[in-house]
Amino acid sequence: MMSKKMEKKAEKMRSSENRKTTMSRIQLHRLARLASLLKRNGYHSPADILEEYYSLEHVDGLVPHDRYCIRTVFRDVQILKEEFHCPLAYDRRNKGYYLKHHGWDFNCPADLSESALLALIIGAKIAEDVIPEPLKGKIKIAVDEILKGNNPDFLDTTLVNSLLVFAESGATDISAIFPVVFEAWQQHRYLKILYDDKQGNPPTERIIAPHVLFLYDKEWRLKAYCTLRSAPRTFVISRIVDIKILDETFEPDMKIIRSVSRDNIVSYKPVVNVKIRLFGRARKFAEANLMHTRQTLQKEPDRDSWIFSIPAVPAEIIVPWILSQGGDAVPLSPQSIVEAVQEKSDRLSKMFA
Repeated sequence: MMSKKMEKKAEKMRSSENRKTTMSRIQLHRLARLASLLKRNGYHSPADILEEYYSLEHVDGLVPHDRYCIRTVFRDVQILKEEFHCPLAYDRRNKGYYLKHHGWDFNCPADLSESALLALIIGAKIAEDVIPEPLKGKIKIAVDEILKGNNPDFLDTTLVNSLLVFAESGATDISAIFPVVFEAWQQHRYLKILYDDKQGNPPTERIIAPHVLFLYDKEWRLKAYCTLRSAPRTFVISRIVDIKILDETFEPDMKIIRSVSRDNIVSYKPVVNVKIRLFGRARKFAEANLMHTRQTLQKEPDRDSWIFSIPAVPAEIIVPWILSQGGDAVPLSPQSIVEAVQEKSDRLSKMFA
């Protein structure tokens, strides 16, 4: 027979679970945002947390109430401690909340809208193609767990199966290396790698700080600070021969992070003001390939051709692209690009002469 003390404890647990299920969607979003902040380490003041709450107005129409105030933060902190057993505390010296240990997870069924669920499923489908194993499998499991607590009437098997993504990024098997890189990038920890630049040189040992993880030209890459070169360098993950996470951590450098953009993806020196005359299908390929955010494509008067203008692009990228168009792309300027294309064309002609 259950004692009064045990009955009281069981009743308290049932009451706690009932309160979780009756929470409003906006309150769950607030608690999830608060939990996410705490999991990032550091100290978070009530004012900082309140600012995070106001940013929730961009989440699926969940507009925060004008009456939100510091007391809202205090109430949410108390709910996390009592209902979700969050080991948080307040540090008076740093004037912020923090987690006393990081083994805690915000364990609450997600109450997601249809648009949020659809975004989640689309993201998972894309991940199936662009994220290498074993992270791909973990993402699928996480999505399945969320869908257990949600029953989207709009979703059926046909809809899921008819969404296809062909990113063609999985040609090289990096399943053993990628999770190690991902963990180091996520935790801001240094990596010790053996790197083969695929240019005939012996592999070199390097200590790097992985600041940016990105997918470009069907390859996963890192923009990292390299201690060997004392400068940022880009590394293709498939060329890492051996890898080890080190205990030392680093502070993310926003200058390095911002250096990776659509207009400056790889570390090649760009050629400025490139102009190419396009014919036939080359125009469609130019429209489909964004080489610079300010590139333009204009039809020439009284001619069946277009002028493709690119403010800046590396020769290592644009020269192979021109050659791949089979004569439908003719470089006009600068002269260095014209000569580079001519040299490659002459070399190809001699090979088949």
